[in-house]
Amino acid sequence: MRLAITLGGTDWGRSGLGTYTRALLPRLERELSGEGDSLIAIGTAKDFEAYTDVLGDTEYATVPAWVDHPGLGAAWYLARAGARARSEGADVLLLPAANRRATLSPGLPTVGVIHDLAQFNVPGKYDGLRTRYVQYLLPKAFASLEAVVAVSHATRADVARVLSCPPEHIHVVANGVDTRRFAPMEEGRVAETRARLNLEAPYLLYPSRLEHPGKNHLRLLSAYAASVARTSHLLVLVGADWGADGLIRAEIQRLGLGARVRLLGYVDAELLPVLISGAEAVIAVGLCEGFGLPALEALAAGRPVVAARAGALPEVVGELGILCDPLDPMDMALALARAASDGAFAARVRREGPAHARQRSWERTCEGLLAVCRSVALPVLTDVTGSLAGS
Repeated sequence: MRLAITLGGTDWGRSGLGTYTRALLPRLERELSGEGDSLIAIGTAKDFEAYTDVLGDTEYATVPAWVDHPGLGAAWYLARAGARARSEGADVLLLPAANRRATLSPGLPTVGVIHDLAQFNVPGKYDGLRTRYVQYLLPKAFASLEAVVAVSHATRADVARVLSCPPEHIHVVANGVDTRRFAPMEEGRVAETRARLNLEAPYLLYPSRLEHPGKNHLRLLSAYAASVARTSHLLVLVGADWGADGLIRAEIQRLGLGARVRLLGYVDAELLPVLISGAEAVIAVGLCEGFGLPALEALAAGRPVVAARAGALPEVVGELGILCDPLDPMDMALALARAASDGAFAARVRREGPAHARQRSWERTCEGLLAVCRSVALPVLTDVTGSLAGS
């Protein structure tokens, strides 16, 4: 099987979609080369620069730089991604961010990974143009997929409900976690990082892009202001600005939290595991998370999670999360207080969290994806083999 994978819409490695793509690329390349098959990546020069350290011997199919523009890129993928994959001799096309970049009438078996359908569940998540794209064009593109991969059972339910997709076409292949990177760390390394970042008090960490309303920062700030955790723990916000930085800063000032909330912006891949390991608890209160990678990364590091009782988060954290209503700041405030003070629960998560996380590995994710890709390729490859044998 010759598998083509697209890189568009994965944020050049700087988001959960980027983490997903970065984890899969080397594993897919390794598995396919071991079977005598091949992997080809379709992307811009900027895409390849972002993933060059994990692409290995993967072949490149470069597309124009203007495809990096969100609107133009979405249009190119709809119209041209399938044709480009066919021109490179691909048997199957894999769209790892199909809820961002999909293709109409690709002309070859195509598998799309859907991470979430938050745009159908969170009013105002996108502007008018992007809302029309995801509500009217994406469903048409999804209809041409041979198979849909959902990263959680919650996302699978959304796909079946919103897109009226036949259940047999939806495969759940859960995300994984790198338990070598996300693990309990030495006190010295954590203390050094905290000192460098002026985190002088215990802290609660929310690793999430600054996006409103989907990531729910404003309600979280209200909850923190009303919680006893405000007096004992800092609130640390980590993530790139997706248009909500000004709103969040204004709310911090309105609530008088300037001395208690730290905005660290986007942090590099080496720093995030240290911050998670050093947190008293990690927060995941997005309104509709299709999976919630930071929650699983926190458990891998043995840290409790304050998680929204919404989307996929309950199935990801299981009994090791402190669940709360993401629409109720007072319920969130109680959850934050428990995370800051329940030593017995924290000890349980230290014991059980890493083992819980190890049940979801990126190797298993890769195996599941390849199994789906091979299942849609098999009829095509069989037909070709049969035709050759009869000629």
